[in-house]
Amino acid sequence: MVQQFMRIDPKIAKILENAWAGVSASRQDCLHLLACNEHSLEAALARTAASHIIREKSDNSAIILGQIGLEAAPCPGNCGFCSFGKGHTSFEKSQLSEDAFAAKVRGFCAEDGLYGLYLMAMHAYDLDFFLRRARLARELLRGPVQLLANVGDTGPDAFREMKKAGITGVYHVCRLGEGRTTSLDPEQRIKTMENALDAGLQLFSCLEPVGPEHSDEELVDNLFIGISLGCAQHAAMRRVPVPGTPLERRGYISNLRLGQITAVVALAAFAMPGMTYIGVHEPTEIGCVSGANVVTAETGVNPRDPATDTSANRGMDMAACRNMLYDCGFHFIRRGDESKIPLGKR
Repeated sequence: MVQQFMRIDPKIAKILENAWAGVSASRQDCLHLLACNEHSLEAALARTAASHIIREKSDNSAIILGQIGLEAAPCPGNCGFCSFGKGHTSFEKSQLSEDAFAAKVRGFCAEDGLYGLYLMAMHAYDLDFFLRRARLARELLRGPVQLLANVGDTGPDAFREMKKAGITGVYHVCRLGEGRTTSLDPEQRIKTMENALDAGLQLFSCLEPVGPEHSDEELVDNLFIGISLGCAQHAAMRRVPVPGTPLERRGYISNLRLGQITAVVALAAFAMPGMTYIGVHEPTEIGCVSGANVVTAETGVNPRDPATDTSANRGMDMAACRNMLYDCGFHFIRRGDESKIPLGKR
């Protein structure tokens, strides 16, 4: 076993032995893994183990998701890390026109290999507008691309309408610091996650947005929200110090630490039924060799970017995502119906 070949923390060795045997990390295991220095041998072994396990489960496959920001407005959620917060935003109310939206959808379809497309609305959004865009996207998408929603707090009836329009999954989280660094109710955030499931939609969750001030205990508590609800996909995301936001001064964690956290998410979630894909955001090579096999290409407005179109600034495109996955050693990317495409660099 691992400890026969090198001197490492025996608790870490046991956690990783259990993972090889198909046993996911418990809350206490996660705390122990996160307490390791991100530069330590133990952290490196955890990243390697998580990557091996997820690649084995997925036949060394990865997926590329797309996201289109549909609208911008000063947001009453007033999140201290978000470019849209009403107390600090430079955005005025705007919506992506039908023609501009259609062009972006066609852009994502220009090459094969998109697994799913997120339509992202503001926290307070117009359901009818969102449904019109969802129906149009469903008409334009070629092949077995899943259509996904990233919206604010929503009731079950609205989610059922989204399902009728072609939406199959929802990204929603109760974020770190919810109710303190945001003006939103943590209980309502979790209720929205439950509403999505009640409507028959898949739930995509994430441990986010991680900053240097968050304790290991906070990270673990947040991580297990998605697990307790039976999410279909999990992920880790670090906080971006968006210029002009209240939390900009708190800085950000390193990508190495994000890789360590991603590995812990993977080791805690991999044994869940259907848990094949773990995300890291924003996409990084370290994350993709630490248990993540999901990256996201983005266009339109974005909460981590003051630019009016993130594809010209922070957002990666499909080609960049594909190249990153190739460089990280994945053999395939998957379409939304789980069929595989051999992965080559372009």
